[in-house]
Amino acid sequence: MARFLCCLSWIWAAGLLLGCGADGPDELFARAESAAADSSGTARAADLYREFLQLHPQHSKAAAALKQLAVLAQQQGDMEGAIVLYERLVSEYADSGHGDEAQFMIAFICEEYLRDFDRARLAYQRVIERYPDSELAASARRLLPHVGRAPEEWVNFQDSP
Repeated sequence: MARFLCCLSWIWAAGLLLGCGADGPDELFARAESAAADSSGTARAADLYREFLQLHPQHSKAAAALKQLAVLAQQQGDMEGAIVLYERLVSEYADSGHGDEAQFMIAFICEEYLRDFDRARLAYQRVIERYPDSELAASARRLLPHVGRAPEEWVNFQDSP
C-alpha cells in the first residue's frame, strides 16, 4: 500500500510539473484562448500559449499560438517583445499562412509605436519581397512611400455628403 501511495504521489507531482498533465494540445490551446478572451487573464493566457509552444512546437496550431503571444505582448505595451515574437513566427513558421501578417505587424509597430521609420521601411519592403501576392503586400506598397508622414499629408479623404 505504501508503495502504491508513493507512486500515486509521484504521478500527481509529475502532473503538476507538466502543467495540467491531462490536457492534450487542443485542450491546452482552448484553455489559452479562453484565458485570452478574459481581459483579466492575459498573463495566464501568455503562460498557456508558451506552454503549448514548448510542448507542441510542431502542432498545426503552433503558429497561431505564437501569433497570439505577439498580440498579447502588444496589448501589454511590449512592442519590442511583440516584434521578437512576430520575427520568430516569420522564421520558424514560414509556411503557416501567418507570415505576411507577422511581417506587416513588425513594420506597423516600428512605424506607429516605435517611430523607427528606417526599420519600418525595411519591414514593409520585406512584406513585398517575401509575400508579393499577399493583400498585405499591396498595402505595404501603398504605405512604403509614406512612412513617417501623417495621413493628412497623403491620404485623399472624401467629405461625407
